[in-house]
Amino acid sequence: MEKTNRLVAFLVPLICACALWAQPADTSATESAEDDFQRFSALPILGYSEETGLEYGAMLLLFFRPDYERGRSTTIDFAVMGTAKNQLEALIVPRYYLYHDRIIGEAALTYDNWVSYYYGIGNDPDIDDGRMFDRTTVKAENTTLTNLGLPDTWHNFMYGPAFQLEYTDISFRKYSGTLAEPGTDDKWRTGIGYRLAYDTRDNKNWARHGFYAHWNHLVFSDRLGDCGFTKQELDLRGYTFLFWKTSMAVGALWQRASGDVPFDMLAGPDGIKRFRGVEDRYFRGNQALILQAELRKVLFWRLAGTIFFEGGKAGDYFSDLMREKWHQSVGFGGELGLNMSESLYARGDISWVDYKQLGLTVYIRQAF
Repeated sequence: MEKTNRLVAFLVPLICACALWAQPADTSATESAEDDFQRFSALPILGYSEETGLEYGAMLLLFFRPDYERGRSTTIDFAVMGTAKNQLEALIVPRYYLYHDRIIGEAALTYDNWVSYYYGIGNDPDIDDGRMFDRTTVKAENTTLTNLGLPDTWHNFMYGPAFQLEYTDISFRKYSGTLAEPGTDDKWRTGIGYRLAYDTRDNKNWARHGFYAHWNHLVFSDRLGDCGFTKQELDLRGYTFLFWKTSMAVGALWQRASGDVPFDMLAGPDGIKRFRGVEDRYFRGNQALILQAELRKVLFWRLAGTIFFEGGKAGDYFSDLMREKWHQSVGFGGELGLNMSESLYARGDISWVDYKQLGLTVYIRQAF
């Protein structure tokens, strides 16, 4: 039985709803261009998925004027979604740019009460043999980067602290198969670490050229939570403009998790940004590698389109990871502009995973 990403709820507004934006209060002839600043975008949420039934809700994006001309706009995303099966997902995500964009960061506060599937640990899961479980999560996380203290010639380099605090409660439903149940006692997870980044992109929402790289390292302490482990991530992305309003993006993501790692925090695809169209951690292990390539083209009005190819795999350690077979996905998508001055789009992607099942992923901003 084929399963699609739970964010199918966004498909309807992406295709047939338009973005709403604030109009300036004063429309006189003497009004300055600054008064035309877009203050918000809003989207309804309405759809259906196999696991949840009817889904409904709303999303609101707030934009704040930058602190200098041509600076980046601080944004706050709000989203609430419920289902006919009494499930709920709510999030608040501020993305802030301070001190002439020399201090930037992204925070998130998330509440999630949802249904997920566990397909075992390894690179070769059976899509038709998954253990259903209910998961309730409250999570707060933040990463702040700055180039303060660095020479002016190093302005593309940034560094800063990162943390993640979450409480997760998982309960498995009745199951008649042979897939063993993983441990679920690790509820409190507290991770503290750092990020190093290098960024030459012309735009962080839709880059037409440039390069981005970051190294992320988080240590989850068993003194501050119920389990002790580390997570590391190397993220590499490149962008170039081609022709006819078309640009190309390529990306490589390597993840590593070691120690007493809860099964839901092992390395693997998130299914939304990295290897779209599968469920979160569909294949998982102590290490994972994901490669992506995408063509992005502006069409007309607020519409754009994408064509992409993705590959990914998981393994216990690096040499094992290299020997594993690749999962593959090809697909295409459509995009709806929510804030054109910020190059901010909502996207919907349809993918053909391992050339066997279809997947649907819809989200705000680009996949990578």
